Amino acid sequence: MPEADIAFAISEGIATITLDNPAKLNALRPEHYHRLRELLAQVKADSSIQALILTGKGKAFCVGADLDALSSAGGAAAQSIGARTADLMRSATNPLIQDMQELPVPILACVNGVVAGAGVGIALAADLVVAARSAFFYLPFAPRLGIIPDLGATWFLPRLAGKARALGMTLLGHRVPAEQAAAWGMIWSCVDDDALVAQAAVLGRQLADLPPGIALEARRAFLAADGNGLAAQLDHERERQSVLLDTPSFAEGAAAFIEKRAPRFR
Repeated sequence: MPEADIAFAISEGIATITLDNPAKLNALRPEHYHRLRELLAQVKADSSIQALILTGKGKAFCVGADLDALSSAGGAAAQSIGARTADLMRSATNPLIQDMQELPVPILACVNGVVAGAGVGIALAADLVVAARSAFFYLPFAPRLGIIPDLGATWFLPRLAGKARALGMTLLGHRVPAEQAAAWGMIWSCVDDDALVAQAAVLGRQLADLPPGIALEARRAFLAADGNGLAAQLDHERERQSVLLDTPSFAEGAAAFIEKRAPRFR
């Protein structure tokens, strides 16, 4: 059952989703994607949750799709693996990435080990990624399978690391160590393995203390910038500031600044 392979917990306003099938390096079967969407919907509906941490158990964060399950998936006898996969992408995997981008709380990916295939797209869809020094990022799609990266990796990766590095990772299939990923700007930081959990807790707390909804506002602002010229983006900033400056969050932040104390947004 997917519930047994994906753990969910809430503590002090921070939700944690843990991919919990270490024997298979947290490879994902079709039902897992639907389960992840259910959990994201639960996070979105719970106003007590202020941040989300996404991580894995064991030696891997996630190695992507379980190819055995994908090859043997049910469906019409005449339906090809390509057609079945396209249906899964339409119903679950693509909506999963969109759900992450529309989540009102910030998302921290805590990369505990190897992240490969579809796992790369899931990790990069988070707002911040902190990785253990032993972790690495790997895209086997093109050199090993003759397909392209998915789950948004072709969108996120060139924007984070640049087109040349994105194409190099895709075509060569070289493993990119966490330290190099941080140097490239793919992820926020790389830390020693034994410091990962503590660092994730610190970052998770900082994200949870943000003003409500600001992570979604920031995502949308940077997304708008991708398609806007300077004048249009300045207009976007003006329009959003006209709304955000009249919220209780700004009032509290301004009062805290004047009173020389930390803001209390909740």
